[in-house]
Amino acid sequence: MPKIAPKTLAFRPAGHFEVTLGSASEAFRLRCQAQNLSLGTISWYRQVLKMLSGFLEEQGVSSARGVTPTLLRQYLEHMRKRGNGSVTIERAYGGLRCFFGFLSRERMIPQNPIQLVEKPRVERKLIRPLSIEQVRLLLAQCNQKRYDEHRLWTIMVLIFDTGLRISEVIGLRKDAIDFNTGLLRVMGKGNKEREVPFGINSKRALWGYLARRGDIPGQDLFFVSRFGGRCCRYLLRKEFHRLGQQAGIQGVRVSPHTMRHTFATQYILNGGDAFSLQQILGHSTLDMVKIYVGLANRDVAKLHRQFSPMDRMGSVPGGKRRVVVR
Repeated sequence: MPKIAPKTLAFRPAGHFEVTLGSASEAFRLRCQAQNLSLGTISWYRQVLKMLSGFLEEQGVSSARGVTPTLLRQYLEHMRKRGNGSVTIERAYGGLRCFFGFLSRERMIPQNPIQLVEKPRVERKLIRPLSIEQVRLLLAQCNQKRYDEHRLWTIMVLIFDTGLRISEVIGLRKDAIDFNTGLLRVMGKGNKEREVPFGINSKRALWGYLARRGDIPGQDLFFVSRFGGRCCRYLLRKEFHRLGQQAGIQGVRVSPHTMRHTFATQYILNGGDAFSLQQILGHSTLDMVKIYVGLANRDVAKLHRQFSPMDRMGSVPGGKRRVVVR
């Protein structure tokens, strides 16, 4: 009986397998979950990769290996043409670096295409804070007979008093509020927990909302939708914007993040120090806090021009020489 030669198995290195963008994205999602990243971070990655996949599909590219540095540059330019700001594009670039770095380490692609793509330049624009009068106008717009607007009013009071991020507000749990000590336990960026103090007015607002919310079996979140579920960040942002239009506020973007900036600026104006503000806001460095200090100092200069004792005196004794002030 003739011997049959054994079949030779063709071996292909892992980096040569055709991996679809969908499969690569799913593998990356599992990696993010294994790292215990926050839901907000995972959701952001999913959005970035979904937008990239849609763009690449229009270019006829469906595999991870088919992505080139040129295509990635075209995608970032595509984002800019669609009206995305430089900060958003920079964040997307960071997400793509993380994604393709993962694919390269896992040998799903032969080389990392984004290593050759230059980091986009960021145009840093300061978020202009609201004035105290504008905050009063916003709070006055809420019809607290309606549950949604009562919840929105409570959220605005809380952010203006504590500077919480909207994600931290949405994730706030009932057992994380200590009404006796006036402290909140919040989960910030990078799953870092911190304690944030809140004042008397916030305490009253939280108590009032809690009484209306009532007890919902199996629901630990403090702020909930009308149906007892998790609040939607996107819808809350839209509600902030709607109230701003309703109040006739112009020249300032009305959003939860603007309210956070307003808290920080007013905290410094009212005599708070930069180090305690850093702890309250959950910033890892003082870099962002320095911006708030700068904004507060600019307001101090404006107040000084308005209330300067010397300028309000009128004619200055001894000031006989006429000088033209430009």
